[in-house]
Amino acid sequence: MASSLLRHLADRYAFDGTPRFIDLGVYHVPFESMVGDASIEGQLRDFAERGERIALIAESGGGKSSLVSHVLGPTAESVAPIIVPVHALGSEAASAGRVADAILGHLGRQVRTTDGVTEPVAAPVGDKRDVVRRRSHIRGADVGWRWLRGSAARQVELQVGSSHPIPLDEKIESVFQVLQAIHADSLMPVFVFDDTDRWIDPSQSETVVGFFGDAIRWLTEMPASVVVATHSRYLESSDAPALLEYLDTRIEIPRVPSSTQLRRILERRVESNLDEESGSWHLGEVVSDSAVGELFRAYEMRASLRRVLQLAHIALKEAVDAGDGTIEGHHIQAALQA
Repeated sequence: MASSLLRHLADRYAFDGTPRFIDLGVYHVPFESMVGDASIEGQLRDFAERGERIALIAESGGGKSSLVSHVLGPTAESVAPIIVPVHALGSEAASAGRVADAILGHLGRQVRTTDGVTEPVAAPVGDKRDVVRRRSHIRGADVGWRWLRGSAARQVELQVGSSHPIPLDEKIESVFQVLQAIHADSLMPVFVFDDTDRWIDPSQSETVVGFFGDAIRWLTEMPASVVVATHSRYLESSDAPALLEYLDTRIEIPRVPSSTQLRRILERRVESNLDEESGSWHLGEVVSDSAVGELFRAYEMRASLRRVLQLAHIALKEAVDAGDGTIEGHHIQAALQA
């Protein structure tokens, strides 16, 4: 049973350090339940619903995407999250016009689906890594963007379908029309820039300054909330005061306080990847105390939470290949050397 359980979890990539965004919300263990009175999830939810401009601060792999997916995922109530990828823009992310293009492009992809309703984001990929499909009681099924229809949809289609340069003010007007449609549906629009903490190379400092400055300044005048993933290293630079000029609300994500709380994160990963009929189990059947201890020591040595999960994934594969029934401390040590 033990070795078959490990094989099952390995097939499901249970400890994957970079799962799909939709699964991050499923896997999330609330920080507020791990750190006592630090109401991180509640703060993000409340601030977003009030339309605030938020800097979500942590190191890479520190839980920002997990938190965003949990609180502002596709089934979030009261808000309409618009998750905009900007890292791929490279240095052009410092341009307000290119950020507006990224927003309109994202909206345009939604318009092009049938009747303006997105396909369910939880569609399975093969028969593995299908956390959301099997666990229907958890957040994950996109209910569709009802508000992206009519005149708002036509505005977006005109923008993304044009072969001619479009002035920034016209792009902004199109985005504004979409926001008005969202408000008419009694929702607060929330722009989420979840991948900006990837610009940590010193050579990209101009991109960071440009994005946090001119590129998002126009959004602060829009009827919407803004959430920007902010690498903690950004705030150690000489440009730190300017970076938060347009993000007047800070949420700092705490580190996991103890191995007991790390154990809860591992338990959530296992539980989310078991079939309903799997019956009772305990983490010791999967990860021994010594392995949890080794993982937490790596975390204390400044490994990110993402890195810790990657180590657990490598160790899981090591254990399966060796025919072992449990991930032990020596599997973690081998993963550290891999």
